[in-house]
Amino acid sequence: MREIIRNRTIRPSTRAKNSAYRVKVKNAQKEDRIIIFIDHESKDFRKIYKCTGGLFQHSDSIYFTAEEEGERITINWRGEIIPEEIIGKTLE
Repeated sequence: MREIIRNRTIRPSTRAKNSAYRVKVKNAQKEDRIIIFIDHESKDFRKIYKCTGGLFQHSDSIYFTAEEEGERITINWRGEIIPEEIIGKTLE
């Protein structure tokens, strides 16, 4: 089992408002642990998500959009199976 980390930064200064962000993981094995860190280029924002490599068995990528309303940022994942958000939990 490998641990694969992906970092994504929300960049409204260079991307269209409804632009999708891609999380690509090539050759993931079902038992691999995927950790996704999402932050923002200019706001105090950070979300952490986890999933297994099983999410990447049919495609090497998953996508999300970031919806901003004032200081509030919402991450919207595409598809039916999405990573689990880690809120006040350990990564184990």
